Amino acid sequence: MPVVHAAPMIDDSIAHHRKRGESTGRGRADLHVHTLYSDGGQSPEAVVRAAAGRVDVVGITDHDRVGGALRARDYAREHPELGVDVVVGEEISTLNGHLIGLYLSEAVPAGLSARETIARIHAQDGLAVAAHPFHPLRGVARGHPPIGRLIPELPFDAIEVVNNAGIFSKLYDAWAALRNVEWMLPVTAGSDAHDVWYLGSACTTFPGRDAAALRLALEAGRTRARVEWSWTAAKMPRHVHIQSRSAIRFLQGGHRGHS
Repeated sequence: MPVVHAAPMIDDSIAHHRKRGESTGRGRADLHVHTLYSDGGQSPEAVVRAAAGRVDVVGITDHDRVGGALRARDYAREHPELGVDVVVGEEISTLNGHLIGLYLSEAVPAGLSARETIARIHAQDGLAVAAHPFHPLRGVARGHPPIGRLIPELPFDAIEVVNNAGIFSKLYDAWAALRNVEWMLPVTAGSDAHDVWYLGSACTTFPGRDAAALRLALEAGRTRARVEWSWTAAKMPRHVHIQSRSAIRFLQGGHRGHS
């Protein structure tokens, strides 16, 4: 018998903005999503299924590995009826903090400087994004300046100005957006979802519908970043549970052995 997958629950605000996106002709992408390959809560396949109907493009950005993203991309290609394109990405732990590589073909090793990491992303024709550069927990190694301080000196392709990781996200998102008035980098948004519950709660909008159009928009500076979520008291118990589960998985190293 065929396996039937239940349709994922979609927050009312996400569904509302999805319909509005359809009316404007702009695609929607969530460019910061985790799977079980690092500290996320679901398989790559489950993430793609959950993305269907919420976003056109999803960037899988597990910590320091791309195996889950490659699996998700293959699954999405095998199921075009879902209408989801997958960008192979990675949230890379550098000496200067976390940054995101998009449109990758292989993993970039952790533990390098941000400059060397960006060079390796560009060497495989990927795009380098400054991920939540003013988040209080940035993963900076002792004795090294944080990425937020280095952005003017580094060849970033974009900056994440919306990161919906939690209730205080708006504070450091606002600072990133304010500083980007000076830098004028193309912008991205991502839910930083460690659970499909809030996948699509932050979106990069762009002209077009697929990953190729998104890349063109990023390179031309034609993306917009928006949050489509409100952190209400009713959501907090579930959020705390998800964050606790993710922290445990992160400390355990996620799925060790996956690339």
